[in-house]
Amino acid sequence: MGNARLTRRLFLAQIAAFTAARGASAPWKLATGLNGFGSSEQYHDKTYDYDEILKFTHDEGFQGIEAWRSWRSGYPEPGDEAGIQAMRKKVEDYGLQIFSIQAGGPRGVNPLSADSAEQKKYTDALTSYVDLAVKLGCDAMGLWQGGRSEGLEEDELIERFATAIKPAAQYAVDEGIFMAIEGEPPLLVNSLARYHKLFAAVGMKEFKAIFDPSHFDVLGGAQGKPEDMLRDIGVDRIGYIQFCDGDSTLRPTPNGRPGTSKHLPCGVGKYDIELQLKILHEGGFKGWFQIDSWATEDPYETSRTCKNATVSYLKKAGAWG
Repeated sequence: MGNARLTRRLFLAQIAAFTAARGASAPWKLATGLNGFGSSEQYHDKTYDYDEILKFTHDEGFQGIEAWRSWRSGYPEPGDEAGIQAMRKKVEDYGLQIFSIQAGGPRGVNPLSADSAEQKKYTDALTSYVDLAVKLGCDAMGLWQGGRSEGLEEDELIERFATAIKPAAQYAVDEGIFMAIEGEPPLLVNSLARYHKLFAAVGMKEFKAIFDPSHFDVLGGAQGKPEDMLRDIGVDRIGYIQFCDGDSTLRPTPNGRPGTSKHLPCGVGKYDIELQLKILHEGGFKGWFQIDSWATEDPYETSRTCKNATVSYLKKAGAWG
């Protein structure tokens, strides 16, 4: 064995095994998100190399990535086995896992339509995303919602949306993963009340929320206390994390239109980072902890600062082995 050639793949596998040993007993698995790098390109006119992102993710001790359907050429079709294997191999060669994909309905299809056939198109699209997530080795699938709600009262809006997503959420559970929804200011789920109404309408404990402090802050009144909405929704309802700091404002889009909640590197905004981590930890959250660098000027630095804050808390809490 002493003369065996150390191939790049074997070398990375050995390094991955070493990396995995760090924090092996931690309740959270750390990840970066391709959405952060892709949005940074759009907002700040930058270009990022995919291999460099994956190498950074591995070298910094992260264990996975969240894929983004707007990254480069997007996702392969669920039936494109060669494309799926190539996408998965690209990440796994760095000792990482694609833990989730970001999904949504097809453009032009309204899940709030009174036409059951159009609703079914939306449901079928989400179901196909579940198939893709399973084939990519994911543990979860994130959901972002669009839809035209003109003329609908809030309760009817929620009921129609729940009707469109519930079959796909159940299908995800049947296939061994879960669906988690993220509410944002521009989306259908844009208040604490709508979160609660949607959970009640779907009626599945396996249907989860994504905790993003910047969104929870803005949707909860922009008081700089995302932990208030986190406590209200409950840690047991959180499927996975998209973590960041924030300042209770929105970040305008590159064309000047109102955007979504501003994401910032940890320590730059005004949130009590340690308090949020404490609530999650003491509330029993276990699972994936993605660092969300959406539209930040330096997603590498954002990823590093928030990862370091998270690991520091876990060490302090005696939960990092």
